Amino acid sequence: MGEVRPSAVSMITAVNTEPITIDGVAGPVVVATNALWGHRALTVGGQPAPRVGKHQYTLPATAGGTVYATVRSAYGDPYPTVEVNGVRHRTGPKIPVVLRVLSLLPFALAIGGGLVGGLFGALGVLANVAVARTRIPSIVKALIMVGVAVVACLVMLAVAVALALSGVTSQS
Repeated sequence: MGEVRPSAVSMITAVNTEPITIDGVAGPVVVATNALWGHRALTVGGQPAPRVGKHQYTLPATAGGTVYATVRSAYGDPYPTVEVNGVRHRTGPKIPVVLRVLSLLPFALAIGGGLVGGLFGALGVLANVAVARTRIPSIVKALIMVGVAVVACLVMLAVAVALALSGVTSQS
């Protein structure tokens, strides 16, 4: 039997961090992040941790009882930080600054494209953030992000031409 590989859809929809060991927590901690919407779920030893706030969870403690954990992440970062007892634990490598800049590239359409450019630029940025949260190599992410920006630009131009030909735009 061959190796079972995750599908492309599963790679985009959920990003699970590698299990990390945190002092005082009874088991390895894993953070699962939905790549499209950024929603997180936290597990300890394979069991879901109860959410007690927007970013807070209660985790089982090694000495019995529970400890509070806060999960934070930076813009477009698939690897959040888990803070327990004031100590921050990174769940994966940092996202390169180049990818963070590339994820914002479609917003450049708003400069020359007005409302239509802003709309397609915002959609492009949302798509790029979803790409940034996936677990694919950085070079592939960069190529996809540039491709998203190019496609957003071409679609914006096609819509702008269609609006101009239909006479919807105002003329002086």
